[in-house]
Amino acid sequence: MDESTDINDTAQLVLFIRGVDENFEITEELVCMCSLKGTTKGCDIFREFQEGLLTLKVPITNICNITTDGAPNMTGKKSGFLGLFNQNYPGNNVVFLHCVIHQDALCKSALNMKPVLDAVVKLVNTIRSRGLTHRQFRDFFQSVQSAYSDVLYYTKVRWLSAGCVFERVWQLKDDIVSFFHEKQCSTECEMLEDTEWLSDFVFFTDLLCHMNNLNVKMQGKNQFIDDIWAHPKAFKLKLNLFAGHLAKNDLSHFLRLNSIPSVNEEKLKN
Repeated sequence: MDESTDINDTAQLVLFIRGVDENFEITEELVCMCSLKGTTKGCDIFREFQEGLLTLKVPITNICNITTDGAPNMTGKKSGFLGLFNQNYPGNNVVFLHCVIHQDALCKSALNMKPVLDAVVKLVNTIRSRGLTHRQFRDFFQSVQSAYSDVLYYTKVRWLSAGCVFERVWQLKDDIVSFFHEKQCSTECEMLEDTEWLSDFVFFTDLLCHMNNLNVKMQGKNQFIDDIWAHPKAFKLKLNLFAGHLAKNDLSHFLRLNSIPSVNEEKLKN
C-alpha cells in the first residue's frame, strides 16, 4: 500500500494485493487507486483500505502482511494507519513491513548531490514553467532535429525521476546551451559549461542510472522476498567494485563520465 502525490498535487492511494497458494503460485492484483481529495491522515487511509477489502471481499483473517512506506500517517502507533488497524482488529497476526523499494530510495539522501540536483531542477523549471520559453525550446529542438523534443520534470516523490531527468539533461546539454545562447540568456545554463560542475553532474547521472536499474529489478512481478533481497545485496557488491575502480581512475562502469575530457582524479579517489 502506498500514498503519493500526482502531478496535479492530488494524493493517490494505491492498494495492491499479493497472495501465494499452497502450490506457491503467486497472484498479484491492483485492488484500487483512490484519490484523497482532502487530508491524507491515517484515518483517511484506513477508511479507503477497508473499502478496498470490501470490494474484493477479502476477510481480514486472510491478511498476513501489510507493506507501507515509513511515513507517520502509515506507521503511527496511535493515529497512523498501523495504529488504527490494530485498534480495530485487536489480536491480529498481521506483520507490518517497511517497503524495501522505499528503503532503496532513501539512499539518495546519503549522496551529497543537493547542489547538483538543485541546479538541474532550476534549469528544468526555467524551461518548462515559462510558457513562451517552453514553446520556443521545443521549436528550437525541432529545428535542430534533436532526438528528444523536451526535458522531463523532476518529481521529488518518485525515485526514478531524478535519474531520468539527469539523463535527459545530459543527452540534451549541447542543445540546451545553444538554445540559451541564442536567447542571450547564457547565465541560465552556465553550469553546463563549468567543467568541474559538469563532472559532478555526469558522475551522479551514471550513478543514478545504475540505481534506477536496481529499483526496476525490485519491482518485477512474481518475485519472492529472497529474490527481491538478492538485488540490493548484489548491488552492494557492485558498489564496492565501483569504488575500487574509481580509486584507480578506472571509469569503465561510468560511461558518461568517461566521455568527458576533464575529470579530477583526486575527487574520484575521495
